[in-house]
Amino acid sequence: MELDQQIQTMERALLRLGVRFLEEELPEEAIVDGGLCKVGDETVLFVSPIAPPWRRVKVLLDALRRLPHQDLWLPPEIRNQLRGGTEPPPMQTIASHPTKETEIDP
Repeated sequence: MELDQQIQTMERALLRLGVRFLEEELPEEAIVDGGLCKVGDETVLFVSPIAPPWRRVKVLLDALRRLPHQDLWLPPEIRNQLRGGTEPPPMQTIASHPTKETEIDP
């Protein structure tokens, strides 16, 4: 499965789980390409718009590992990747809303 297809499949799965996507430039000193967090009552996935596709896949896999994805249909390639990772750290909660929201086609 091509990286583009993996990204689209995982983004759709996360949308079905109620995740809101935000693409936002992170500060230069940030050493991450994104991550899942709680903003108020919402689950939000920040993704750096400049992250290369292979690192975006890593952010999406990490987000899926933190959420109850077992009842969603996912291709075997993605299931295998989900099983192959380590346990992610707990989700962070932040108080304010970011500024730029990105629409992802379901």
